[in-house]
Amino acid sequence: MWHAAPVRILHTSDWHLGRRFEREPLEEDQRAALGWLAGLVESEGVDLVVVAGDIYDRALPAEEAVTLLDDALDALRGAGATVVLIPGNHDSARRLGFGARRQALGGVRVFADVSRPPEPWVFEAGGERVAIVAVPFLDPLVAPPPAPGPDGAPRPRTHQNVLADALSAGRSSLASLGPMPALAVAHAFVAGSATSDSEKVLAIGGTDAVDAAVFAGFDYVALGHLHRPQSVGGTGRIVYSGSLLPYSFSEDHAKSVRLVDVAGGAVTGVREVPIPVGRPVITLEGRLGELLDDPGLDVYLDHWVAVRLTDDTVQVQPMERLRSRFPHAVNVRYAPGRADLVGGRAPEEATLEERSPEEMVLAFLAELRDRPPTDVERELVAEAMTAAAGAGPSGQGAAG
Repeated sequence: MWHAAPVRILHTSDWHLGRRFEREPLEEDQRAALGWLAGLVESEGVDLVVVAGDIYDRALPAEEAVTLLDDALDALRGAGATVVLIPGNHDSARRLGFGARRQALGGVRVFADVSRPPEPWVFEAGGERVAIVAVPFLDPLVAPPPAPGPDGAPRPRTHQNVLADALSAGRSSLASLGPMPALAVAHAFVAGSATSDSEKVLAIGGTDAVDAAVFAGFDYVALGHLHRPQSVGGTGRIVYSGSLLPYSFSEDHAKSVRLVDVAGGAVTGVREVPIPVGRPVITLEGRLGELLDDPGLDVYLDHWVAVRLTDDTVQVQPMERLRSRFPHAVNVRYAPGRADLVGGRAPEEATLEERSPEEMVLAFLAELRDRPPTDVERELVAEAMTAAAGAGPSGQGAAG
């Protein structure tokens, strides 16, 4: 008796092409990870690759990032897979969706229309059929307003409401397709999920979290936005694949993708596959001399390294000295309560009146960029403060 071959789907997300780690470029690491993905498609016989948003790291990507995506899509198609993309909150839906109809003819389907409800797309391979309801990231302030409530009253513009409406429309359209497994693709923060420093939860449209109940009725939900691989609710049905690479020091977990098998009209298995490429991260704490001399730390020579110094005195050129031991050290500062104190307290604990102008500028930079200032930035701020102090009221240098 003939049996349909299973459909195999690869779920990945949050590539963030064009991103840097601190100041360091990641193009080489991202290219290696994408090359590994294409190899996995070939070795595992993947039929469909689903990328659940944040393809790029910014709405206006650099030329190098666009080239990297172009090459990746060529490699995935060359390995035999059809590709589905949705924009995330880092992407521009309009830019990512440019030429979507023409790309679909070449096996790359971009679902980026935020102005209308999603229409299910049926993917067929080996006699199996799977309905895909792909929802681009919906900014509640830009997407069509939520439908009125049962009592006719307006519902607030939240990500919960606009996403729930989109998924409801997709579910309604599924009924006309006949029985088959249904997969949803979305980019959202689902309540109860574990976050990393790389994501700004409130940056996702400036709204609240989404309840997992909005995904009721789907056999598998391929999520993007959170960088930690995880299953929501413990069922294995609603899943974040996680980011392609670590993008912050809080991402000290293993990176992975998910392989989803569909056979006999049902999802028959979900398998997590570790990503073996990419530089891991580590945060070390201790006195500078100890960190430079401890042979047990040799295991971190290939890591992105952040250091929290516990020395009682300010050290000379700590970054340069650390990089002589750890080539990929990119972040160093003193642990709270050590060295660089203001009035006996750490700078972040000092009141506004106790802070110097330089400290306030550095605090502003840290808040703006969501990370501590680098050594180079500290030096530039110090130089700017010195230059400003030497300028007269008219902006000219003070008389000497």
